[in-house]
Parts: sequence; structure tokens; C-alpha cells
Amino acid sequence: MTWYIAVFGFYMVFLIWSCLQSLKNVESMSDFTTGGHRMGLWIGVGTSVATWVSVASVMGVPGYLYSSGVAAIIGWVAGWFFGTALIPLVAYKIRRPETPARTFPEYVQLRYEPFKKNSHLRTLVAALMLIGYFVFTHLQVVGFGIVFSTIKGIDYKIAIFVFLIFLLFTSIGGFWSVAVTDTVNSILIVLGVVLGAGAVLVATGGFENIFNTLSTSTAPTIEGGENLSAGVLLSPVGTFGLGALFSIFISNSLGAAVSPHWVTRMLAPKSVKVAIMQMVLSVIALIAIFLPLIVIGLGAKTLIPSIPAGQTTDYIMPIVIMEYAHPLVGALTLVALCAAAVSTANSMLLHCGTSLYNDIYKNIFHNKKISENTERKQLRFCIFALGIIAVVSAIKPPVLLAMGFTYVYGGFGAAFFFVVYLGLYWKRMNRLGAYANIILGSFVYVLAKVMGATNPFIIALAVAFVGVIVAVYATKKPPLEAYEPYFEVDISPSTKKVIAAIQNTNIDQDDYPKTTEIGEYQNRASHLGS
Repeated sequence: MTWYIAVFGFYMVFLIWSCLQSLKNVESMSDFTTGGHRMGLWIGVGTSVATWVSVASVMGVPGYLYSSGVAAIIGWVAGWFFGTALIPLVAYKIRRPETPARTFPEYVQLRYEPFKKNSHLRTLVAALMLIGYFVFTHLQVVGFGIVFSTIKGIDYKIAIFVFLIFLLFTSIGGFWSVAVTDTVNSILIVLGVVLGAGAVLVATGGFENIFNTLSTSTAPTIEGGENLSAGVLLSPVGTFGLGALFSIFISNSLGAAVSPHWVTRMLAPKSVKVAIMQMVLSVIALIAIFLPLIVIGLGAKTLIPSIPAGQTTDYIMPIVIMEYAHPLVGALTLVALCAAAVSTANSMLLHCGTSLYNDIYKNIFHNKKISENTERKQLRFCIFALGIIAVVSAIKPPVLLAMGFTYVYGGFGAAFFFVVYLGLYWKRMNRLGAYANIILGSFVYVLAKVMGATNPFIIALAVAFVGVIVAVYATKKPPLEAYEPYFEVDISPSTKKVIAAIQNTNIDQDDYPKTTEIGEYQNRASHLGS
């Protein structure tokens, strides 16, 4: 236990120091939300990896590998990697403007409602983000509570309030605080899971013993539960069934690729090249993380045939490490799990706060003139309040962490897939097409999920696509100012004025582009074609 306390104490001291250092870099709201669009490559890789690797990865995925076998590799690991491969397509376009958006909802306003002083579309997007990222934050709190209570042997409810300290401290510094702590968290996660996998391999006797166990084991996942079928843990579809597994894969891949936090991450790098390279290099680091997680999840079945009744498979990772790893290795591995929870939760909480304050409150009350210093204080208060609510909501945790992420990714994908990809690659995509995607996609996804459809994401995406095409061709083409920054290197003075008007919340009403200008440039845009 001494090793666990020492390593955890060192980690806590580092977090405090790095957050205090990061506060020095926050000079504006742009710094707070996206690091002033000046993030370098290695910090970008660090924050991307740490944000990608959440408790759904380091605890949820080993849990599903333990209960369902290699099929979990297809549903989660392959799904997330495919989604990562698609993100550079977003990065290439979203970071192209000289003055990029500061948040995902701001991108939506710039692309679809550039002449709206009060964009209802921006408010709608921010509200959906607020819900989704609150769920994500909630899940990280649950994951930390499970790990910390396992390490210390203290009550889960006390553990999650310990997490509140980490969560708030690493979030109130804004983007730079999150990015710097994420980078070191990434190193800890790689080191921890590699050492943990090594410990599991030694304890099991190697890959051959793991394979033999998976091919013959019929032990129930939870003591007293239903026995598994022999060989099901090596089946490509496992205990899921083909339709359910395909649904999980599609939600995790296409949904994750357009999730607002990844679009926002692509706004932070200092150039398009850096944005693309950061995701390419992140894949290498993710391989170094997921391969050990696969070993741990599958190897756990050899070491612990069934987990105790009353616990979920989310507990299998800390249980195995605590029982079979050297205390120093166990300490580093379990601190890595905590690092995964902290690194994702502070990022998601930052998105929650900026959605509520910057894209809902300020968008509705856009005429209020306050200093940026006051804005940052108010945004920090929002983050503080949301953090407390997230911890309180986690007192009674959900059943499975990884599936919670899949549901949210599916919802984001259904609502935003065409908003992102068609908005960046098709000039003809317009505001009513965006409304169709968001409203139809969200509604149909929830409805299909409630009705028990095997693949609610595909159903929602198909309905949304039809709605988008009908809406786009039944209405006028978008104005030049809506799409020009994403298709042209040099943009017109009118587009520059629109961007300045949206990004300067204290702008006078008289400085906002006039309707006569709008009409002039809409006419100009109509001659450019799609």
C-alpha cells in the first residue's frame, strides 16, 4: 500500500504544479477555449491521446474483453481506430481559416448562420453538447471512483468526491491546463498499461495459456451467472450477435469522428499540417496503449474465471492488477487508470462549461458588454458548478462504462455527421440541411434506441441523410460568407467582417454586416454553384 500512496501523492503534486504553470498562458477567451490556436505538435499528440483514452478504454474495454472475448476488439478498439483515421479529414478543413472558430457551436454558426446575431442553431448544438459531455464527465467520475476505492479500500462515494478536487483544479485553467496535464497523463497511461500487461502475461504463463483458456472456458462472467458457451470468447461476434456488434462499431467510429470535442481539438493546433500530424502520431501511441489493454482484458479470464457477485466487469482491471502485479507496477498501472479518468473528464467538463456559457448564455445575451477577465471568471464558475453536479450524479453509477460512451458517440454521430463532413466538403450544404441533420438525426436515434432497434445509429443516419438532401435542394444556396473560409485561401472582406462580428461579442450593432451586404453577397454566391 505504501507504493500506491507514494505514486499517487507524486501524481497529485504534479497536477497542482502543472495547473499553476498553465494559468500563466491564459490571456484571453481564445486561450481558455482552444489555446489561442497555437498548440504545438507534441502537446497536441499528448492531449489527443489522453482525451481519446478514457475510463471507457482502460476499464470498459478490458471489461468487455473479459466478458465477451475478442469481439470487443472489433466493436470498440477497431471502431475507435477507424474513427481516428477519419479525423484528419476534418482537420484538413476545419483548421484552414486564418481565424478559426473557438468552439464547435461557433463553427456551426459561422458555417450555417453567419448573419445571425443570435444563432438558434448554435444554441441547439451547444445544448446537445452540454448533455453529451455531462454524461461523459459523469462516466469518468464513476471510473475514478472504482479505481480509487479499490486502491485505498475506502467507500466509493468518498472516492468520487476526492476526484472532484482533481477535476476542478485541472479544468479551471482552461485549455492549456488540460493540454499540459493530458500530455503527462498520456505518458503515465502508456507506461502503466504496458507494465500491467507484462504482469498479466507473467501471471498467466503467456499467450498460449490465455488462448487455451479462451477456447475452453465456460465459467460465467459473474459468479452465480449463466455459463458461457465453449469457444464463444474467441468468436468474432462473441456474446453480442452480428447486428449488435456492427452497431457498436459504427457508433464508435463514425460517431466519434464527428464528436464536437474532436472537431474542437482540430481548431487548437497552430496550422493544418500540425493538426493532421498530431492525429497520425496519436495512432502510434494508441497502439502502444490498446495492445496491452487487450492482453490484460483477455488474460484476466485465465486469472479470475468469474468476478464476485455484486461487481460489474468494469472492476476487472483494478482487481487483476491489485492481485497479480508487483506493488510498484500495480501503483503505476492504477495511477494510469486515474490519469485516464482525469485527462478525459477535465476536457469534457471544459466542453460542458464552454457550451453552457460561451455558446448558450452569451449567444442568447449577446448584447451584454463585459471584459474578457469577467468572462473567464464566469466560465470558471460554470465549470465549478457542473463539476459538482457531475460528481453528485455519479453516486449511483451506471452498469457499464464503455457502453455509455458508445451511446453518446452514436447520438453525436447521428446529429452532426453531415453538419461536419458536408459542411466542410460541399458548398451547397446550407442551414436548413444542418437543422434537418441535427433534429431528425437526434430524434430518430433516440426513438430507435427506445424501440430496441439493433442499429439505431444507421437508421438515424439514413433518415437524416434523406432530410438533409431534401432540405438543401428545396431551399436557397448558402451565402458565400458561409463556406468561403473552408474552400478558399484568400477570403473576401465581407467574410472577414462576418467572422469578426461573430467572434467579437462586444461588437456594436451598427458594426454588424447589413442586410444589404447580405443580399449582395448571396447573389454573388449563387453564381458560384455548388
